[in-house]
Amino acid sequence: MKNNSIKFNKALLTICISLLSLITASAQINVQAKGAKSEFLAFEKAIISITITNRAGQPIQFKNTRDARWIEFVVEKNAGDPIHAAKMTAYKAPTIATGKSVTSSFTINTAYDLSQPGNYTAYAIVRLPGQSVKEGFRSNKVFFSIVKGYVSWRQKAGVPGTAGDTREYRLINVSGNERSDLYVQIEDVKRGRMIVTYSMGRNLNFRKFKATLDKKNNLHVLFLTTPTLHCHTVVNTAGKTIRREYHKKAPSGLSPSLITTNTGIVGVVNSSIYDPKKEQEQRRQIHNLSELPVGL
Repeated sequence: MKNNSIKFNKALLTICISLLSLITASAQINVQAKGAKSEFLAFEKAIISITITNRAGQPIQFKNTRDARWIEFVVEKNAGDPIHAAKMTAYKAPTIATGKSVTSSFTINTAYDLSQPGNYTAYAIVRLPGQSVKEGFRSNKVFFSIVKGYVSWRQKAGVPGTAGDTREYRLINVSGNERSDLYVQIEDVKRGRMIVTYSMGRNLNFRKFKATLDKKNNLHVLFLTTPTLHCHTVVNTAGKTIRREYHKKAPSGLSPSLITTNTGIVGVVNSSIYDPKKEQEQRRQIHNLSELPVGL
């Protein structure tokens, strides 16, 4: 009976110490989490921003130790199924001056597998210097969804100068509550991994986009991004956007279109390049002319 009482007292003491450390941490710092958006395409960078405000009355130098990292994330799917980290990530530890706030962005799917569609939650655990892996406190939860999207176009192509390497370009339409975006996704076919997945911009679906490859196997995409503007985006095999231009209809009234020359060069015809600075200057000149006295 005596041994049971001792065990109970020890357990109660452990709980009290944990609660005390949580209250102390909460009094010293404030942590807020915010998702970059509420919906991500599978393999797109799922970014969460963490803002920490120092209320400790002195600067705080966060640290990673061998036993505990200064920040880690807890990710769950479908409100309760834990997603275990595929790898341990030690993020760069900041120093926060007294009374100041620091916001850092974290791409959580570099460590967690978020490739499957569904609803997810994530929150951060932040540890003050000296706190163990069992200590620290939670941020608010961030809710987001992972979607597959619809692959509208795909094309495999070799990587110039690299024998045996193949890329598959994919164009994916993703429609949300407020807008529809056109995504580019590139897979390294040989190694079976995604190189990039990102939005090229807003896409108005009532006009079908055009896509083709040039002689260097760069991807060219022409899509309607506003009712009057077409976007011409060029992406190389490494997944980098190397050119982006906006086009308006030509005076003839024909819609912009992609063409490929006999030498493999891709360009846009039936258009004039939209230069917002130049157009703004022209409008300013027209406005200035309207202010001239009558008769001049």
